[in-house]
Amino acid sequence: MPYHALGEICQHCQSLMLALLAENPQLKRRNYRRGDILLMQGNRQELGYYLEQGMLVSSRVNEEGRVRYKEFYFPTELSLLFAEWLRKTPSYYQISALADAQVVEVPLVLLDSLKWQTLRLRLLEQQLLFKEAKEAFLLLNTLEQRYQFLQQYKANWLEAVSNQDLANYLATTPQALSRLKTRIKQS
Repeated sequence: MPYHALGEICQHCQSLMLALLAENPQLKRRNYRRGDILLMQGNRQELGYYLEQGMLVSSRVNEEGRVRYKEFYFPTELSLLFAEWLRKTPSYYQISALADAQVVEVPLVLLDSLKWQTLRLRLLEQQLLFKEAKEAFLLLNTLEQRYQFLQQYKANWLEAVSNQDLANYLATTPQALSRLKTRIKQS
């Protein structure tokens, strides 16, 4: 199945990211509490956030004030909005802390520099593969199949993400997700 690599971090990409951090010890480390917004929807993105601890989420608040989750970020991942980075446009989404988090702020001008072009390319390749996997995961499976996949391959997501937040990501209600979990346990 094409989505088995959902959320996988390429080792070469990870090594390059760690090299960038090691060569730039002046980069700021910040702590955020659950609910803190790191990048406000509509603002220009100047930083990526390398997550050392905790969990982040990119989301969109619609006109009715409802929040829809786009993507979760876990430790050792770089959280950034790729389309906005490439186009240099205001952010369509926001990035916020879904749990208390410690991040290293990575100025995107570093990733735009010639020195880090290999890392930039690897990040873009990784993101493309992730998006393809996520598209297949969400479009080709029922809610039950998606949840069972997460149970089998992404148990850490189920441990770290609340029922309400997981339901939001899976485009269902917390009640429907709870009923599904109960049905799966009983079978």
